[in-house]
Amino acid sequence: MPGHLETLLAFDRQYQRDQQQSPVFLHRRDRRYALDSSEGQAPDISRWLAQLHAIGSHGADRYDFPEIRFWRRFSNGFIAAGALLGVITMSGLLFYDGGQQINVTVILGFVLLQLMLALYTAVQGLAGWQPWAPLIHSLQQRLQKQQPSPALSPLLGPMMTRTAQTAGLVFGATALITLLLSVVFQDLAFGWSTTLDTSAEAWHRVVSWVALPWSGWLPVASPSLDLVEDTRFFRLEGSGVDTASARWGAWWPFVAMTWLAWIILPRAILLAVATVDLRRKGRRALTRHPGYQALLWRMETPAVDTGADTRDSGKLPEDHHSATVTVPHSPLAVSWAGATADALLPGVDKPLPRAGGAQSLQADRDTLANLAHQITEGRRQLVVVTRSWEPPTAELADFLEDASEQLPGVTITLLPVATEPGQRPDEQKLGQWLRFAERVGQGVRVAAAETQEAAHGVQ
Repeated sequence: MPGHLETLLAFDRQYQRDQQQSPVFLHRRDRRYALDSSEGQAPDISRWLAQLHAIGSHGADRYDFPEIRFWRRFSNGFIAAGALLGVITMSGLLFYDGGQQINVTVILGFVLLQLMLALYTAVQGLAGWQPWAPLIHSLQQRLQKQQPSPALSPLLGPMMTRTAQTAGLVFGATALITLLLSVVFQDLAFGWSTTLDTSAEAWHRVVSWVALPWSGWLPVASPSLDLVEDTRFFRLEGSGVDTASARWGAWWPFVAMTWLAWIILPRAILLAVATVDLRRKGRRALTRHPGYQALLWRMETPAVDTGADTRDSGKLPEDHHSATVTVPHSPLAVSWAGATADALLPGVDKPLPRAGGAQSLQADRDTLANLAHQITEGRRQLVVVTRSWEPPTAELADFLEDASEQLPGVTITLLPVATEPGQRPDEQKLGQWLRFAERVGQGVRVAAAETQEAAHGVQ
């Protein structure tokens, strides 16, 4: 799978589909997979999902999750806002009207604020707090017109933390770029000022502590005591010292390194922490999913068949009143959950359009809409190809009902295929499809490969 969030959502989607299957079928399917995998690598959820999706859907549709699309758009918008805000903020901090110098004290205060926000965001994610959850859920419902997946609810806090740290990192980067461009294209005059009775020696100790990470290998970015003494200014005119103009610009290496070391670097480290934490909690959410332990039990527990040797084990139950029909000639056709019947549908365009399986309901509706455009006077037969050994599902019944509504006047025929191409399924498997067609109604028939003329169709 391409990522841990996609794996969790794919597993939850498969779990919802499996609720419509019988426990016996699920046990046999998953136990068979575990036995096949035991010769190589240990059973793995990602490989299990990949195998099911390879059978049941197009590769392009495997990982199409509305939740992931929403978070990508949300994150991109948040990051773009952070980038724009970084440019605006640094431009505001460097604003100089000629009346007074750019106050380094204000810049240091802003750096401290950003560092506190970064740490608070990290703690919020690690603790699992979700103060933004109601707003995000409301926005997601408004954009997607559907309820968010409950599988992602435990991960909302870490996901928001990762997005916020990424936006903070981009904010710091664009602000630093704005500072460097301003240094090149403008004449910046820095200084320091405070209302408190602070001596130059005390302020020098403060900036020396801030510059401690790089003072040993980049002394030009560590202000000297002389620079601190020469660049203090006051708002009142005439109260400043007589300082050379070039001295006011000597602060910019310190400001740039302070921004890099105390805003950008902490954000990058905390972003890595948030990414690792999100992956850890994503794996934990998967193991705590209600279908996870049941899947492991089915993989580890042998499937035991009973009653295979009884006298009536191979007989068809006598609770249906219809027979199969021959495969229609040159029909419209659709593949349900990836079933194929090339040998039984000569002259029909391949590959068949798909429905069911891992496809969304909207994708099924689009398939029916495309089929509706292909209806002609001589093509009013729709064949739905299924696998005979898989039990009919309520999802298929809903699809047939939608097909009857969207394709009026079209006769719908189910075509259960056997494991061997072109062969007729055994009567026991066909029996479940005949009973299913009778329950569905809507004029649905069941077809099978025949060697002679078939019996009358289901009315």
